[in-house]
Amino acid sequence: MEIMTRSRCQEIDKYTIEEIGIPSLVLMENAAKEVTDKVINLGEKFAIFCGSGNNGGDGLVIARKLILQNKDVCVVIVSKSDKYSKDFLVNFNILKKLTNNIICIKGTKDIFLLDRIVNNYEIAVDCIFGIGLNRVLEDFYIELINLINEKFKFVISIDVPSGLNADDGSLMGACIIANITYTFEVIKKGFIEYKALDYLGRVEVLKIGIPDFVKKIKSQQMYILDKEDYKKLLKKRRVYGHKGSYGKVSILAGGKGYTGAAYIATEACVKAGAGLTTLVSTKYVQDKLSSKLIEAMTANIEEGDDLKNIFNNSRVFAIGPGIDKEKIYKEILLDLVNYENKQFVIDAGAFKILKENREIMNRLKGRSIFTPHPGEMAVLIDKTLDYVEENRINVAKKYAKENDIIVLLKGYNTIVTDGECVYINRTGNSKMASGGMGDCLTGIIAALLAQGHSLLVSALVGAYVHGIAGEIASEGKYSTVASELIENISKAMNYIWINLKWI
Repeated sequence: MEIMTRSRCQEIDKYTIEEIGIPSLVLMENAAKEVTDKVINLGEKFAIFCGSGNNGGDGLVIARKLILQNKDVCVVIVSKSDKYSKDFLVNFNILKKLTNNIICIKGTKDIFLLDRIVNNYEIAVDCIFGIGLNRVLEDFYIELINLINEKFKFVISIDVPSGLNADDGSLMGACIIANITYTFEVIKKGFIEYKALDYLGRVEVLKIGIPDFVKKIKSQQMYILDKEDYKKLLKKRRVYGHKGSYGKVSILAGGKGYTGAAYIATEACVKAGAGLTTLVSTKYVQDKLSSKLIEAMTANIEEGDDLKNIFNNSRVFAIGPGIDKEKIYKEILLDLVNYENKQFVIDAGAFKILKENREIMNRLKGRSIFTPHPGEMAVLIDKTLDYVEENRINVAKKYAKENDIIVLLKGYNTIVTDGECVYINRTGNSKMASGGMGDCLTGIIAALLAQGHSLLVSALVGAYVHGIAGEIASEGKYSTVASELIENISKAMNYIWINLKWI
């Protein structure tokens, strides 16, 4: 599924109309049919709010189709002037011959006209503004939007909730709070931003007749993958496979007070299918965990423990979980980056080391996955947390490109990018919001790398599997923890292949 900015959405419409030859009225008719099919059984009484542009035109066609299905429909035309789009007027002239239940609101003084409908209509359909809105709304529109939010029990927005900036998810003075947003053909870029989430409700993407190749021509290389995509990406275990077939991983993790992080990352790596996993940590951590990590090996970085042989035989190094003040990890990382043909997963405490040692950062180019949460990303780029959260896609993409790495920026709508393409992962839920989840993700990604997946695919599939395992672990619960998620990693990976629930 493509994600696009406002201008690119307008371009695919224009290309379809002018180059393909599909009239805009046909696209409008298609859009209205798709929406009508979705809402027809939601209720009997619909108040449809239509602006003066083509988003309002969509609303007029929806109204017509609902009227022809014997629904009680009141149409509210919202416009300060009598200047309407061409397609709006075509459909308005048709609608006037089918119903007299039309209210025109031109300013604040007319809002009282809604008194007779706000208590009599179950559902409001918002078609006031489309993706083109790029200005702060006047008081009239703000008052109207606030009234709709307050008075209607169920609100459906068409393409974009009116008042939402489709590019960055910001509010243009006020915004419709939708229960459902039916958007057309592509996800709008602004929908990915956190600040938009309270206004979108459930989002469904409807096809209205724009050819897929047009979207590819105009692609901005931002995507949401579906279950079939992940099935193609995840390597199938070979019938004759053995532990040597699935790679060796060294997990460098843990310190006093953070033994749990080392345990979780190592166990996750084991459960995600790595052939052999070794936890390389301090003597303190090794003493605590060596008897608990029964399927993994452990090594002590303070006493040597044949580290050179372990590192030479490892395909992947994951470093960071539970690392805080132990200086020895900096020394180890300075050595590790000199190993040729090795790949890295960088997380948590390792970011502090990299922030202070640019020479290490340079040696990680082209062979690393960084998995920061927004706070860690803010430190890496010397910006505030608010800045990162308001510009998540651009921040992750820029950092990945500048440093020639894969960035997985954690959080709701996790972002994965190689600096060119951007992918949004939508699996997982807030029941997973507890300590250790990031450590678990590090282990999963390291295991996927060890099994021969590319850097980008390991990050993509890792985020997807992590989210699915979390959904399984949290089913029927108020919240879940990393240890419960770990027990469902292998099950989540298998579900991708057998196409059951959770995919």
